[in-house]
Amino acid sequence: MHIVCTQENIARALSFLERASGKQSTLPILSNFLLRNDNGNLKLSATNLEIGVTAYVSAKIEGTSEIAVPVKIVSNFIHNLPAGDVVSMDIDGNTVSLESGGYNMKIKGLDPKDFPIIPEKQGEYILTLPAQELKTALQELLPCVSVNESRIELTGVNFLFVDNEIHMAATDSFRLAEYILSVPKKDISPEYASFAEQNQSFIIPQLPLQEIARVISPETESVKVSFEENQVFFEIDGISIVSRVINGKYPDYKQILPKTYAYEATVSREEFLRAVRMAGVFTSQTNGEMSVAIIPSKGEMRISSKSADVGENETVLHCDVAGNDLLEIIFNPRYILDGLNVLDSEKVTFFANSNSTPVALKGGSSDKSAGEKDNFLYIAMPVRK
Repeated sequence: MHIVCTQENIARALSFLERASGKQSTLPILSNFLLRNDNGNLKLSATNLEIGVTAYVSAKIEGTSEIAVPVKIVSNFIHNLPAGDVVSMDIDGNTVSLESGGYNMKIKGLDPKDFPIIPEKQGEYILTLPAQELKTALQELLPCVSVNESRIELTGVNFLFVDNEIHMAATDSFRLAEYILSVPKKDISPEYASFAEQNQSFIIPQLPLQEIARVISPETESVKVSFEENQVFFEIDGISIVSRVINGKYPDYKQILPKTYAYEATVSREEFLRAVRMAGVFTSQTNGEMSVAIIPSKGEMRISSKSADVGENETVLHCDVAGNDLLEIIFNPRYILDGLNVLDSEKVTFFANSNSTPVALKGGSSDKSAGEKDNFLYIAMPVRK
């Protein structure tokens, strides 16, 4: 089989395939990608048995064949070629020859029959999501996903389907983030309503969602989604990603979210972020603690920390405060820092009730009630003394 394509087209596809390929030494076929002629289209596929990625590359193809080729070696060769070059590939038996200008390479492949079968979507896509907002949501949610596999249901993002909204949530038990994504009615298929009735929610693993966020470029407008037999399928700009869904019941986090808060403090996000970073310097990596004190009578928020070995620090921030008496809450600074890092507004509002109940961070001022529905909500648990 003879193939001719541009360096840019195949390089883009290989960059996604390389991350999806497996590294297991016991299954060397997983470090390869499958190259084949699929009805006149150049189809490239890779999998690590958790997710599968398929890319179609515009190319001129003569003949029909398929082969499994080491993705890292081919990717390194292609990415080192000058941009704009034309690449030609020839498959002869178990050997692939690549040539571009004065550069050429021959590499041995493996029997394509040993390559794992990647599930393929059978029906139509049932949802079309706004790509840029989905990417924003994933960037804000993924830092909160648990890495502890003892509770497998927390190692993914929960997608809860509510009318024309998707409530996405991630938690590791110490903090929780929720993003409510509205889906335009024109982008919802007739099959979606019946699907949402039968399937209230799905938990999608972290890895495929990380890949989706990477695949979405600034020019990407939409992401197509479908669920079939415990699998979720995504299509983004000609790249298809398939993953299993996590079997398990996600915590009913909405039941534990406070509906109202006794304290609201609106402060500059940049100043709050700087103060928390300074406090983190005086805390240990494992069990460091910082104090956040809300002082309504002075319109102040005080962030402080101390260490017997290093010293102590305190930052006083002036803010708009609603509340009564002084309230002091102890946190692991990392969990407040993570929330501030994903909020992109000039000001943030810190909501609290007591020194032992969850606090909330939201972008913007406190004009809106804490009980009102916002796009993004970040919850952090205090350290209980």
